[in-house]
This record gives sequence, structure tokens and C-alpha cells, in this order.
Amino acid sequence: MPAPRRILAWRLAAAALGILVVALTFTPITNNDLFLHLLTGRLVLEQHAVPTVDDYSALARGRPYIAHEWLSAVLFRLLQAAGPGDGFDRLVFAKVALSLLLAWILLRAARHAGASRAAVLPCLAWVMCLAAARVQERPHLFAYVLLGSYLLVLARRARRLRTGRVDRGLWLLPLLQVLWTNLHGSFLLGPALVGFAAIGSVLDRFLVPPSRRADPRAQPVHGESGTGAGREPGILVALAAGLLLLCLVNPYGVGLLKFPFALTGSRFMEQIYEWLPPYAEAFRTTYMARYYLVWGLVSLTAWILTLRPPRRWPRGAGFHLLVFGAFLALSLRMNRSVTDFALATLPGTSLLLTTLVAGRRPTHQEKSSTPARRGAPEWNAPAGVAVGLTVLFVAAAAWFFFAGYAYSPSTVRKTGGGLGSGVPVAAADYVARRHLEGACFNTYSAGAYLAWRFYPGLRVGMDSRNDVYGEALYADYERALRDPAALQAMLDRLRASFVFIDWAEPGMVATGQTVRALSPAWRPVYFDDGTVIYVATQGDRADLVQSDGYATLDPMLFRPGQWSPEEARAALAETDRARAAGDPLIARVMRIEARRTLGDRQGADREEDALVRLDPPLYHIWILLGLSHLEHGEGQAAVDRLAQALRLNPRSTAAATALAQARRLGG
Repeated sequence: MPAPRRILAWRLAAAALGILVVALTFTPITNNDLFLHLLTGRLVLEQHAVPTVDDYSALARGRPYIAHEWLSAVLFRLLQAAGPGDGFDRLVFAKVALSLLLAWILLRAARHAGASRAAVLPCLAWVMCLAAARVQERPHLFAYVLLGSYLLVLARRARRLRTGRVDRGLWLLPLLQVLWTNLHGSFLLGPALVGFAAIGSVLDRFLVPPSRRADPRAQPVHGESGTGAGREPGILVALAAGLLLLCLVNPYGVGLLKFPFALTGSRFMEQIYEWLPPYAEAFRTTYMARYYLVWGLVSLTAWILTLRPPRRWPRGAGFHLLVFGAFLALSLRMNRSVTDFALATLPGTSLLLTTLVAGRRPTHQEKSSTPARRGAPEWNAPAGVAVGLTVLFVAAAAWFFFAGYAYSPSTVRKTGGGLGSGVPVAAADYVARRHLEGACFNTYSAGAYLAWRFYPGLRVGMDSRNDVYGEALYADYERALRDPAALQAMLDRLRASFVFIDWAEPGMVATGQTVRALSPAWRPVYFDDGTVIYVATQGDRADLVQSDGYATLDPMLFRPGQWSPEEARAALAETDRARAAGDPLIARVMRIEARRTLGDRQGADREEDALVRLDPPLYHIWILLGLSHLEHGEGQAAVDRLAQALRLNPRSTAAATALAQARRLGG
């Protein structure tokens, strides 16, 4: 038997990997889709029916709505409402628990496939780091667990058949398939995986020598041919067909089967970040892209080395080759499938690495007839490897726990629970305090949270349910962001009582100019570091403009060097009110610019030093500080601020252009 200390060392390494997974996934909620799921789940539970038409949106109300992830929505809502408070911490803890479950399932799947612990643990750590950016409180997290479960069931069955034992794990797949169909739109991957297993078992007959197809200790199973391999392709093909039929067990019938193809085939989806290919610039500059590239190269190299003479084709490799090819193709089409590729290929890549390092086919759970070698394949790596992995995993976990997970230079997911800073909670609180009701025109990313907070008292103009709006309505919405006439028509169409804009997003300057060009005029009544709210100067809420409106300050249109002394004095007075209402950083920046415009350099520098000490992670704040110095002829100070902005967001063309100008001035 293996030495107890060696067993303990590998168990500690696995536990350290679990700590790493917790550090990676214990992060606040930042994705806006969750709030639509919470709203849908609440209505399903209240009305005991799944929605078929939209009622959340003032723009798309009455259009067909396929809530294809309704069961996930119900589970999220049940968990959120299961105790005191707003329930967001419970959702974060559930995400961590599902992530740990996913890691355990993948570990078991790889081990049943034949991979050694020495190969699986570092590969799994890398894959979980890659997946961390996509591990969010969204229905696809359930899909990841189900994907891993299918891999585990199929790997466990293949191993048991090789040893001549009966495996009834396939009976679990019909239940999992019905759940998957109602949890997430990727449910067709279930039948596809079983189909790959059927084809892979046929491939193995041609590529694996007869002497290596079954375990030497295998005993014939009653009712099976040999070890069961002879009937396996037919069984799996029949099962795949049955699973496909089970996809009809959903509230929408055949319509749900058409839904994934209609959604992915829409030109509208090309404008959504996660549907862009991984070689698009938006994804290419993220850390996730680097993890993906490394994992893809490692997997591809393992396959090349395995297939080149002398071919070392491990048992079950046919299935893993098909999985590798199919999921690689999906990941190259859209970056949201990058994580699916990494998770699905983990067992196969770990198996190949085990084969290559061992110099022979993997023999997990295969016991030699020689007592002295019994158990050697289980613990063939020395305990020192396990200890090294343990230290590495704990160190990485400590790094992520304290420094956060950097998705990109400008986006770092910090450890913690609740809602993240990107959720417009404060702006929505203002909407609640001022009783703004009816309908609003809003930017894409804010719609889900507003709908969750205020439906049915408020209906949004746009949210992230792309299938509900379709290309035509989204085109109308985009024109309204750029054309005052189109925006006025949209506001009239919605009967909007206010405009809710995420002003810090790229391209919002044109939107700000569009809003301010409206007649009658609309004015800001609230702003923070991410959101600005406009209300019409005429109409039912003209009183709000009188009490809360800003005549000079507007974060979307603010550019240093453009204020007159009179405007600067008015801005100083308005920044006092803005800071009293919440003290956003952008109000401090505008106050600094007002002081510089009025010649109060000492006061401006004092306030800027206090702001810099906060070291805000908002690159647009640093850009505006740099532009302020640049407009006032302070080249070196502008360089310092703009360089920081570029470090936070290397893709910012505004920061790069201004930095080049500042360096010429400073030089």
C-alpha cells in the first residue's frame, strides 16, 4: 500500500487547490444579468407560470419572451429569499460552493479517465484560474457543473467496462438532461457529449491495440460482449437520441430547441462582448486570453506528441479528441465558450500528459499482478511534488485573496460578498427617493438592475435580453444614443420620465451631447462616478430640476480647459452640493478644474493630492486629471496622471493620445 505520508501529501495538495478555488470565486456580484433572473424567478414563483411575453420593458413590452433559463432564475430567487437581508451574500457563497463542486467533479472525471494526480492537480488549478472570470452568479454556472457531470459519468462508465464491471451511471443522464434543458441554453451539449463517446469508442477499436483495450483483470459481464465494449457504441447512440428527445421537456417545447440557433445566428449578437471571437481586441487584451492561449497550446502539443510515431494512444482518447476539436471550434467562434473549452478538455489533456510523462499508457485503477507494484500508478509521483503543489496553490490563493483577480488591467475582481461597485445602487436609490416612475430611457448595462429594483412601477427602455428586443429595436435604441431627433422620438415613444446613463462607458460623450441637444432641455439631477440621471426641464418633474438640477456640471460633457471664469465659479458652488450628496470622485475632479481655471493653483493641488492618495482604480478619473494639467500647461504632471490611466486601461486611445501630447509639452 502507498505510504501514509505520501497519501496525506496528495490530499493536502487537493485541499490547497480547494482554497485556491475559494480565493478565485469569493468575489462580489458584478454581472447585470443576475437581476433579470431574480425578477423572472420571483414572478414564476408568484404566478406559478413561466412568462411567454415581455412585461419588463417599455420598449419591447408584449413581444415574445422565452425565459430559457427559468429554472435557474427560480433557484436564484429561492436562495436570495431564503433568509434575512438582501440575500446577495448567499448568492456569492452559493457560487463558491458550486465552484468547489465543479472542481471536485472535474478531478474525479480526470482520474476515472486515467490521469494521475500529478498531472490533474496543476492542470485543474490552471483551468480554474482561467474559468474564474466567467464564474459568476449566472445560469451558465449550473451548465459548467452539468458539463463536468457528463464527463464524470462517461469516464466512470468507460473505466468500469474495461474492468468488466457493470455501470449504471448512464441512468443518471436523463435526469441531468431535463435539468440542463431548463437551466441553461447550452443543453444540446449533453446529447453531443454522449454522441462523441459513441464515436470515440469506435475510434478506439482502430487506434488502440487489442492487447490494451481492456483491463487484464477484466471478467465477462453477463449480457455484455466481452467487457461490454462491443455493444457500447449502439447503447450510447440510443442514449444520445433519447437525451435529445428529453430536451422537449420544457415550457416552450420545440421552440426552446430552436432558441440557441436563432440567438447565436443573429447579427445583433456580434455587438455583445462575450459573443465576440477570442482574437477580437476586447478579449485579446485580458488575462483570460493568456490563460486560454497557454491551455490551448499545452493541449494541442499533447495531442501532437501523442499521435506522432510511435503513437501512444491511451484508452478512451477517441472521445477526448472529439471533445477537444468540437470545443476548440466553439471557443474560436465566441469567447464565452473559452471556459467551456478549458473545462471540457481538462480530463483529456490530463490523461495525455500522464501518458507522455509515464512513457506508457495510463493505468489508473489498474493493478499489477505483482504485489510489489500494486498501487504504483496511483502514487507514482513523489511526495515532494505534492508538497510543492500545495505551497504553490496556497501562495496563489493568498495572492488572489489580497490582490484580487485581475481580469484586465482596468478590471480587478476583489475578494468579498454582496454587490460590486459597478452596480448602480446609489443611482437607483436616488430614483427611489425621488419616486421616479413610469418608464425611463437607459443604457444597456443598467436595465437589468433597474427592472429588478422597480418593476412594475418602472419599465426600462433597454436591458440585456437580446432575444426579446431583436435587431430592429436595438438599432432604434442605438440611433437614439447618437441622434437628438431619434432620442426625442424614443422618449416620446416610451413616455420616459428620466434618462439613466452609464456615462463612464466609452462613446458616451456623443450620448451626452445628444441629451443636451434636446428641446425642451433635459438637465442632470444626479451623478456619481458611473451614472448620470437627466430629467426634463418641462413636464411632470420640472420641480426636480429646480431642486436638484445642475446647470454647469455634467460628467458626460465635462472636459478640462473649457470653462469660463463665470462657469468655474458656478461649478464650485455646484460641486459643494454634489459632494454633499455623495462625494463622487468626478465632483472632486471638476472642483479641481474650477480652482485651476480661477487661478487657485494651491487649492487645486491640495485637493488633487488628497484625491491621488485614494488611488482610484477608475482610469477615466486619471485621464481627466491629466487633461486638466495638460490644458493648463503642466506637461510633466499630465504625463504622470495619463500614464496611470494607461496602466489601468492599456486600450484607451484617449489616454494614449493625450499622453503623447503631454510628453511633447513636457519635453
